[in-house]
Amino acid sequence: MNEDLKAWLRTEALALGFARVGFADCAPFEDERERLAQWLDGSGRRLFPYLGEDRLDPRLLLEGAATALVGFFPYARPGAIPGRAAGSLKLSRYVWGPDYHMILKGRLKRLLVRAQEAHPPLRGRVCVDTAPLLERQLAVRAGLGWQGRNTLLVAGKAGSWGFLGILLLDVALPLDEPFRGHRCGTCRACLDACPAGALAPFRLDPGRCLTTYTVETEAEPPEEVQAAIQRSGWAAGCDACQEVCPWNRRPAWGDEALWGGPSPLHTLPVADLPLGTAQWQKLTRGTALRRVRHRHWIANLRRVLPGPWNRNEILLD
Repeated sequence: MNEDLKAWLRTEALALGFARVGFADCAPFEDERERLAQWLDGSGRRLFPYLGEDRLDPRLLLEGAATALVGFFPYARPGAIPGRAAGSLKLSRYVWGPDYHMILKGRLKRLLVRAQEAHPPLRGRVCVDTAPLLERQLAVRAGLGWQGRNTLLVAGKAGSWGFLGILLLDVALPLDEPFRGHRCGTCRACLDACPAGALAPFRLDPGRCLTTYTVETEAEPPEEVQAAIQRSGWAAGCDACQEVCPWNRRPAWGDEALWGGPSPLHTLPVADLPLGTAQWQKLTRGTALRRVRHRHWIANLRRVLPGPWNRNEILLD
C-alpha cells in the first residue's frame, strides 16, 4: 500500500507542475548542527533574528512526521531577463509573477486533501519557504540534487531556477536515495560572479549578500555591499550566481502561463514607474515583493540609482 501511495503522490505532484519529486525521512539534521550554529553566530542571528536551531528537526512541525515529499517547481523563463528592457531595473526572477508561496501552498494543499480522502487517517503539513525547515538539505536527502558552491539547490539538468515545496506526512513511505557529494567539479563561476564577495565554497555570508539588504531586512548595508548594489544594479534580490551557473544553460523552464504575465517593475523604464505608496502596493499586490515595504523599496532605489534619488526628492503619498 505504501508503495502505491508513494507512486500516486509522485504522479499527482508532477501533474501539479513540479519538475522533480523525491521522498525523504524526517530525522533531525544532526550533521548540519555545527554549520548552522556557525552561520547563526556570524551575521545570521543579527540579520535574521527569527531563525534558530529548531530548523534542524522537521518533526517539530508535524507530530509523527515520518516522510517528506519534496518538489522542485521551476519558475524562470528564457525571455524574462532582469534589466534587459531599456532603462528598466534589475529585480530577481523569483519575484517576476505571482507570489510563489500562494501558488505552491495551494497546489500542495490540494494534493494533501486528495490524499487524505483516499487515506482518511493520513495527516500532513505543507511547508513553502516560511516554516523553520532546512528545505535545501531536505531536497538533497530526497535525491533531487545537491547544494552548489552558491549553496542553492542544483537539481541536475533541471538547474537551480526552482522553488522548493514540501509536504510533511505522518506515514512512513519508501524513501528515495539521497544525493551524495556534488557535481560542481572545479567550477568557481558563482564565487567569482558574486557582486559583494558573499560566497565561499558551499557557504554564504548573509552579511555580504545583496538580497539580504534589498529584500530581507531594512538594515543599512556595509559600504562595500552598498557599492556592490549600485555597481551591479540589482534593486531587489540578485541572480548573479545563478546566471553564470553552467547547470542553468538549458534548465527546466517555468510555465509561461503561470509566470509569463507582464511586469511593469521588470520592464518599464524606471523614470516611468509610479513611486507613491499606494501605487507601490498596487504594483506588488499578489507578488512576492509585497513583503518589501514602500520605504524599503525607495531606499533600494536610492542605493541603486545616482542623482536626485539620493537627495530625498521622491514624494511619498
